[in-house]
Amino acid sequence: MQLKSSPLLVLAASTSIFSATQAHYTLTDSYTAANWFQSFLFYDKEDPTHGFVQYKNLADAAKNGLISIDSSTSQPAVYMGVDHTSKNPAGRDSVRISSKKSFNHGLFIFDIEHTPSGICGTWPAAWLLSDSGAWPKGGEIDIFEGANDQAYNKMTLHTSPDCAIQHTGFSGELETANCDVNAAGQGKNMGCGIRHPMAQGLSFGQGMNKIGGGIYATVWTSTDIQIFHFPRANVPADIASPHPNPSKWGMPVAKFGGACNIDAHFQNLNIIFNTAFCGDWAGEAWSSSPVCAAKAPTCQQYVQNHPEVFKEAYWLIRSVKVYQDRDLVVD
Repeated sequence: MQLKSSPLLVLAASTSIFSATQAHYTLTDSYTAANWFQSFLFYDKEDPTHGFVQYKNLADAAKNGLISIDSSTSQPAVYMGVDHTSKNPAGRDSVRISSKKSFNHGLFIFDIEHTPSGICGTWPAAWLLSDSGAWPKGGEIDIFEGANDQAYNKMTLHTSPDCAIQHTGFSGELETANCDVNAAGQGKNMGCGIRHPMAQGLSFGQGMNKIGGGIYATVWTSTDIQIFHFPRANVPADIASPHPNPSKWGMPVAKFGGACNIDAHFQNLNIIFNTAFCGDWAGEAWSSSPVCAAKAPTCQQYVQNHPEVFKEAYWLIRSVKVYQDRDLVVD
């Protein structure tokens, strides 16, 4: 990656004072109901996280009613759901999409009205994943993720060795500090994780859906990666402006910075949305949820035999917008 900048910015970077708060963001990419399905690729191979799921291509997803444009709301939104009528022994039909364009740095604003979260058996995620090679090369940023009846959002980075974060500058609760997926003393593939404060039950699941969703905004710079969350009634006014300013938004719920060379660990990331079932997280954690474990002996049995409970397991997305610092040009 090559950065072109003014002499002033070069000086700022060399003295380590250049940060996200000094950025001047301008819209470069806008994904809405008007262009959504032309801007994303549909993944239809076997789930790499061993989920009880069958991802469908664009044609099959449309034919089976898994995707559509919902114009009944105040703003047209993209609907991405799952099969909620069939008992398929091979896995429940769903979608996983990835942006055709990859990114290096930026401000990513996800305007989400409804999520498929908080339901036993589900594992939804909105995230950024590198196309640079075998995972975790190039990095992974989990912006919105959780499993089963989880009531809070979990934000995580997954990297190769030599990336750890400091417990400072964010309001969330630090769970693990080493972003290396093979870090000693942490579960395999855990990465560095921060969960949304438990006192705020509007970041995930039914709590988020009942208030009409909200905004998840991610600021990715060479210095750190910050994630902000705003419930629908508390969205800063400047988010709808041509030049949103994260420096005015207060403390992020997650901030990943410290002993980690961000640019060395994160390159060429694509935007991904998916809804998985069971697998390495929801399946493995099934017995740890008393509510879910009481419904069936295993996650797979429950997901296969109770399609009706997944009617609410859908995304309703108003937009995803990506902004770049107008003082920097990325080749």
